[in-house]
Amino acid sequence: MVSFRAAGRAVPAFGSGQWGSRIVSAGSAPASSRGPASRPRPRLTAIRFFGSYADILRVPGARGFVIAGWLGRVSRSTAGVATILLVAAFSGSFALAGAVAGATILGIAVGGPLWARAVDARGQRLVLPFSLVAAAVAAAALVTLVLAAAPVWTWFAAAFVLGASSIDVGSLVRARWRSVVFDEPGRHTSLALESVSDELVFVIGPPTVVVVAATAGPISGFAAAFAVSIIGGLWLWLQRSTTPPVLHRASSLKTGMTLGVAHGRARPAWYPPAGVLGVLPVFAGVGAVFTAIDLAAVGIGRETGQPWLTGITLAVLSVGSVVAAFAFGPLSALWRPAKRVLVSTVAYAIVVPSLLLVHDPAVLAALVVVAGLVTTPVLISGTSFIASIAPEGRLTEALTWPSIGMAAGATVSGAVTGIVIDSGSAMDAFWVAAAAAVMVGVVGVTRAVRDRSASSGCI
Repeated sequence: MVSFRAAGRAVPAFGSGQWGSRIVSAGSAPASSRGPASRPRPRLTAIRFFGSYADILRVPGARGFVIAGWLGRVSRSTAGVATILLVAAFSGSFALAGAVAGATILGIAVGGPLWARAVDARGQRLVLPFSLVAAAVAAAALVTLVLAAAPVWTWFAAAFVLGASSIDVGSLVRARWRSVVFDEPGRHTSLALESVSDELVFVIGPPTVVVVAATAGPISGFAAAFAVSIIGGLWLWLQRSTTPPVLHRASSLKTGMTLGVAHGRARPAWYPPAGVLGVLPVFAGVGAVFTAIDLAAVGIGRETGQPWLTGITLAVLSVGSVVAAFAFGPLSALWRPAKRVLVSTVAYAIVVPSLLLVHDPAVLAALVVVAGLVTTPVLISGTSFIASIAPEGRLTEALTWPSIGMAAGATVSGAVTGIVIDSGSAMDAFWVAAAAAVMVGVVGVTRAVRDRSASSGCI
């Protein structure tokens, strides 16, 4: 059953089955008649499917930090497009705008782990306000420099600082879930819910910024994106009851070495938590696929003279991802983390390359839906796996690395895919997506095999 923290103790929240009151056991024989090693196999009814999310949202304070966390994510999903629209409007160069946006992404990759490490060491209450103030100042500085036609290098510097000041609100929310929900199925479902939030913010955020920029000007679009995130971050900061406790790591703070030891030697403090580095290629691959499909959709719309195809292709990809996020959480809640990684990454490696087989836009859109359906399970599985192996004292940092991996993959894919499209056609971008998806599958299988060997059990 789902349990949560209240007044310093774990409290059974609702239901008396293995996980909530709506789980129904398959079969009619009592558990005792099947032997001590046998357990009832729960099946998920439609009520259970939706009820699992309702259960975790009944945890005290959960709804508040979920909504605040969603608002706080907006700048992560819109920083690129908002920066491109701002710079392109005042410079007339999309190439320059894309490069400045890339500086923002680079800043996120550098600053993200540092903020997360500070949160693990000092707590969300102390660190979050500094990030919000830094982001507000950096955003204002970038707008001012662009309007003043300052030297271009200052634009890059301000964009980098803006990215580096951006804290990963998603990892803060996931850490809160882990501090208030203690059973493994409930934690897995909470991670699935956060993946839904991630998908929705990417579905709603960028188009909204584009609309605001088109109707009220690029400065308004840029300001709206970061204002919403700052408001969400401030609201999250005000919710004290769900703030995770601080687990001090004295040796890490004083000597620069972590408490963990790998292969007989201590790891440097800047090194990702043990086990996380091996999973990062999965997230980098997904980020690469996202970018390749995005650029392919834009290119196909231009080549066919039907720009509306771009919107449809990206919309159906997002719809598939959101549907999968809702479904995969409850359906895979009882699987081991390594099994989730194996199944989801293999499916991903099979489905995404199939985009190479079609050239008709209508059929392609249908396949993109399927690609969306297999995308979010990879992200949920990878994040759940990292959460299961991360040391408690570095949980926020561990949950930050997936977004860093995706950003890195997206950046590399953007450069490579652009060259591929310029050298051939928009459809050739799917070769980049296929290669990245195969890499995801290989890494997933390797990770699962290693886990099976280490545990000497069956996945």
